[in-house]
Amino acid sequence: MKITGVKPIRIDRFLFVEIHTDEGITGLGESGAWGFQEASEQVLYKFADYLIGEDPQKIEHHWQYMYRSRHFRGAAIMGALSAIDIALWDISGKYFGVP
Repeated sequence: MKITGVKPIRIDRFLFVEIHTDEGITGLGESGAWGFQEASEQVLYKFADYLIGEDPQKIEHHWQYMYRSRHFRGAAIMGALSAIDIALWDISGKYFGVP
């Protein structure tokens, strides 16, 4: 299974991310940051460059790579990272048929 798309979704003052796979499984995650949503959205686009084509079930590897690939780890980075993490766990849960 491979990631085919990463789509940020801003609704009012909330930021979500939808991650799509080539097997038709979609994961949804919410940003943990309450501010700087526009900046977190741009971070999601940057992280998408890395994620597309990767195996979505290597969750811990992806988290460590994205966390350690930047010197700055402020609210915008961590908000985007939390949304991606949740979406990847959502994909994994759907893949294995568990909550």
